[in-house]
Amino acid sequence: MKILLVTAVAALLACTASAQISGSINRNAPTIAQSISMGENKLEVTYTAIRFGQGSWQKILENTAMHEKFNASAEKKPIGTVKTSCVVTAAGKEIPAGEYAMFFTVHEKAGWILNLKPANGEAIMWRMMLQPSTEKTDCMSICLEPSAKDAVCALTISFGESHVKVPVTAGAAPKTEKKEG
Repeated sequence: MKILLVTAVAALLACTASAQISGSINRNAPTIAQSISMGENKLEVTYTAIRFGQGSWQKILENTAMHEKFNASAEKKPIGTVKTSCVVTAAGKEIPAGEYAMFFTVHEKAGWILNLKPANGEAIMWRMMLQPSTEKTDCMSICLEPSAKDAVCALTISFGESHVKVPVTAGAAPKTEKKEG
């Protein structure tokens, strides 16, 4: 009986610890939906504003032994979705019209990576070149920002004391001609 009780308590503690790591801090995190129309073209972002509390996003980045497990979990449980009614170009990469799962992965050398993955296909990935923010945020924030230019907006991702701004243009990236020679 004593062995059964000890085993049950150990199992309960293991479940609690796992839940804390995987997101009990995020149990009631808000879901945000934002869209921007650029002429007839529309871009929508829906996500859960996860809480990284006390710099835990940095701890994930530093714990390289856990990257593979974290990345597999992130892909299985995306943080949100991105929908676009037309081809858009974001930070030089083309994203065909459609719906994408949005999640973040981490790499020892590349740091944080934004992934957009269609239902059937490979993820489109960007290395997030994070910059210092003027304000610290305890919840991740993703914001679509308008531009003075037609068919252009910015996607800003902020968390902790860092942020990145990704330029987004409705339409395909301009093709560069290869010079023969």
